[in-house]
Amino acid sequence: MTCPMPSSIAEYLQKRSDILLKLGFRQNGISVLNMYLELLWKANEELNLISRKMTLEELIDNHVIDCLLPLKKFPTDVKTVADFGSGGGLPGVIYAIQFPQIKFRLFEKSAKKQEFLEKCKKTIASNISVEGEIPSYLVDIDMITARGFKPIDVILEMSRGAYQKNVKYFLLKARREKIEEEMLLAKKKFKTITAAFERLQSPVLDVERHLVKINFSE
Repeated sequence: MTCPMPSSIAEYLQKRSDILLKLGFRQNGISVLNMYLELLWKANEELNLISRKMTLEELIDNHVIDCLLPLKKFPTDVKTVADFGSGGGLPGVIYAIQFPQIKFRLFEKSAKKQEFLEKCKKTIASNISVEGEIPSYLVDIDMITARGFKPIDVILEMSRGAYQKNVKYFLLKARREKIEEEMLLAKKKFKTITAAFERLQSPVLDVERHLVKINFSE
């Protein structure tokens, strides 16, 4: 006997609420998360922020829970975080909901996606700012996040002004093999780089996920 399909995001979020809480998401943020996902789902029809073929279950299991896998490892002592390639706000908006005391600078080149993120700022999380191109010398940040963005060496190239000031890197990546390939390229450009890979286990999907933290010894 198959389970009935959820009729709404709120219904499926409720079904997954125990998992969200176990991953560290705050209870009083779930209603705000629902508002964000409703906004994302509606805007996706026009902007293609996520696959138009995606189901409600896939949105939450493949994306929301995926973003939350490393949540307990998120350093709460940072004041300003830059999220590269924010797209529809995954993970930037979700982290902004979770940590309202932290400022999140969301970098996204697409004007239409910027417009969507501005709506998120107005209605979901006032602690975000929306910006376009990543400046060649990024300053005044404590940490960089990115999910499904660029290879590690490219991220480092795009944030030269940041890593020289010991900024943290909190990168959501997939396969370990691919990460190691990216690190080989990064080490050729940045001789003092080291990285810690932490395997992340999804409670709902059989997928390979890792958190990558970058360090410099210079």
